[in-house]
Amino acid sequence: MEEELMPNDDPLAHTTQRWPVLAFGLLGLVALSGALTFMQAIDGPASLRAWQIFLVNFLFWTGISQAGVVFSAVLYVTGAQWGKPIRRIAEGMVAFLPLSVLLFPLLVWGLDVLFPWVHGAPGALHGAIAEERALWLHAPFHVARDGIALLLLAGLSLVFVYHSLAGRERTSRILSPILLILYAVVYTLLAFDLVMALDSQWISTLFGGYFFIGNFYAGLAAIAIATVLMRRCLHLEERMTLSLCHDLGKLIFGFSLLSFYLFWSQYLTIWYGNLPEETEYIIVRVKEPPWVYLSWAVLLLAWAIPFLVLLSRNTKRNPLVLSCISGLVVIGMWLERYVLVVPSLWHAEGLPLGWIEPSITLSFLAAMLLMYLGFWRVLSRPPPGIARHP
Repeated sequence: MEEELMPNDDPLAHTTQRWPVLAFGLLGLVALSGALTFMQAIDGPASLRAWQIFLVNFLFWTGISQAGVVFSAVLYVTGAQWGKPIRRIAEGMVAFLPLSVLLFPLLVWGLDVLFPWVHGAPGALHGAIAEERALWLHAPFHVARDGIALLLLAGLSLVFVYHSLAGRERTSRILSPILLILYAVVYTLLAFDLVMALDSQWISTLFGGYFFIGNFYAGLAAIAIATVLMRRCLHLEERMTLSLCHDLGKLIFGFSLLSFYLFWSQYLTIWYGNLPEETEYIIVRVKEPPWVYLSWAVLLLAWAIPFLVLLSRNTKRNPLVLSCISGLVVIGMWLERYVLVVPSLWHAEGLPLGWIEPSITLSFLAAMLLMYLGFWRVLSRPPPGIARHP
């Protein structure tokens, strides 16, 4: 029966019993420290640095959180059985989405820093493309559509995960394609409004697909890391087999190719078209220091190294290698989001790097881990009606 609870001997149902309470306290302290750093920085001369690193981390961690739910929805749509042992690992990432929805209004506070055109600043919107986008970039409409879209997707994700946890597979299968379509639409919208709009002159019709595929790629890597850690720490080798690691490795390998293909499709089109309003965005990132060095780091960490290492079947089946490569992918995709956002805002010399950037980044990481561990704590004492797959 779909309402039947799982027996209490399920190791995944009791993961938090092996995690000391001290870990929650330390994560909370790191998150609070970063939040205080952010609040202090936005009222001082480092306001731009604080807001731009906040936006980078908001996009990255919200994307990873959403990717976990999308992964589960893909398993339902395709009827894939291999991923059942790690479905809950992926779904646990939904725990960060409510916090993400609460953090979104903070971006409204920083609109005049991140988007100087919102108050009609003289010269903020210039050029034919910017003038054509003036109505679309109108501040109230800009904020309202993104907030509503994010809220709708987060709400549907929570409903989907609830039904999945309750074992209602029929309902989950019905919700899955709706969730996948809404994910593509919402993250295309966020890509246009929160990344592309930072440079009011730049436009790319391929950017939305590139952005949400990149989210999913980073999410797959995060799922692989969590899977290997749980497999090792909780002695779940019989459940999370080497074949499962192999399947995850194949997915990561495939999406490294797909995400790079989408990047190359954009790059080649812009290079061949040679239009000034398009090429300037690329030239800044691939020709001018310090951004060119970060772009090469992204190329190596997110695409070249995963592709070369995961070519071999043996490396895909090796949990240690898989987790290390997944870690490189997560770092590489974070840098990729950084390269997409920061060069559009930072026009001073050198790389904006000090205590503010790592502090705020670590606070997002700590908040993500805190919410994720909280999910497992709740799951270890499920409310009535919640079931889990063995």
